[in-house]
Amino acid sequence: MKIAKLKKIINNHTTIFKNFTYISILEIFILISPLITYPYLVRTLGSELYGLVITAQVIASYAAIVVNFGFRRIGAKDISIYRTNREKLSETLSTIFTIRFILWCLSLAIYLLVIKFVPIYNEHFFLFLFSFGITLNDLLFPQFFFQGIEKMKFITFINIGITTLFIILVFTFIKDETDYYLVPLLKTVEYFLAGIISLFIIFFKEKLWFTFPTRKTITYHIKEALPIFSTEIISTIKDKFSYILLGSFVGMQEVVIYDLGSKFTTVLVKPASILSTVLFPKIANERNINLSIKVSLFLSICMILLIFLFNIILPYVVPFFLPEAIDLLPLRIFLLAPLFLSISSFLASNNIIALGYNKYILYSIIVTTIVYVIATISSYYFNILDNILVFIIITVLAYFVELIYRIYVSRKIIKKESLKNVA
Repeated sequence: MKIAKLKKIINNHTTIFKNFTYISILEIFILISPLITYPYLVRTLGSELYGLVITAQVIASYAAIVVNFGFRRIGAKDISIYRTNREKLSETLSTIFTIRFILWCLSLAIYLLVIKFVPIYNEHFFLFLFSFGITLNDLLFPQFFFQGIEKMKFITFINIGITTLFIILVFTFIKDETDYYLVPLLKTVEYFLAGIISLFIIFFKEKLWFTFPTRKTITYHIKEALPIFSTEIISTIKDKFSYILLGSFVGMQEVVIYDLGSKFTTVLVKPASILSTVLFPKIANERNINLSIKVSLFLSICMILLIFLFNIILPYVVPFFLPEAIDLLPLRIFLLAPLFLSISSFLASNNIIALGYNKYILYSIIVTTIVYVIATISSYYFNILDNILVFIIITVLAYFVELIYRIYVSRKIIKKESLKNVA
């Protein structure tokens, strides 16, 4: 009886199960791939130089946020709504690509000025110039489209193939410290190829076409994405600015340790990211609040268990990535972040954005960024910014405040939606 019931559930949600499988394979591969190259790059380039490589990527990530302009999240919603209307799909894609291209050109101009006038950036000009190539992922690769039409297999095959090529190229061409600028250059090649292949699928296999968008259409999509973009740009200040401050107040070696903690966080948050990506179209279309609540509770329990287990194996994991012995306390505190971040991100995507309450995402980020800024300024005032532990505590505190606010907002939204259903 239970087997028959399980088969019925699977048959009723075939698309979800397929997409879950594809996105799970992809996310697992994405998790593994940087962990393969990370130890090699740290040992080959050294902690100081690799810390500079990470810093260049962080600076470029601000430009990537501008180019994306929130369409990675909000675009999936529009595509899922118009998935059966080829004309509207073409119009939506064309508009988003046009806006992204304009923003990419503006970002490049500003980025070049920043490199020119900051001495340490100008000293490593090609490193920072090639690092701008990460923006090609946001310019060319339309993940939101494949997510919206629920054909995640395209994303999976493209990313696995291209990322495998990147790994091979890293071990082939990066042999000593003088090759440090090749790290972002190879990433640029990876993102460019992924973008070209995905565009080929869209315009030839899916048979969509490019049309020059009207001013009205551009204005509509900018207004729709603006709250998400504002959220992401403010959130990036909170999430990435610590890298720059760490490099200035403590040192590039601590940047590498902080980055390792961030990578562990990314690894542990991925299960929530997978669930969020797969369930988003269904919850957005059906406004299925009950499904979102059940998954949130299930996710919370799983994350607590996962973080507990990871803490146990942490002493055996860290030496694989870092050649020198370090104090594990900062990383153990950092491991609180995945618990707060995974639940918070799921609520943001599948409660707040999916149900159309985008403005609350911006409000939550403003609140947590204020907390981050106040904590950072206070730490500077009391002259304690010379310790990596302080930066990690500030980061974890910001994620915790973000979670509390989004739980509060989600409860308000659920109550409001319930009253609508009754009416």
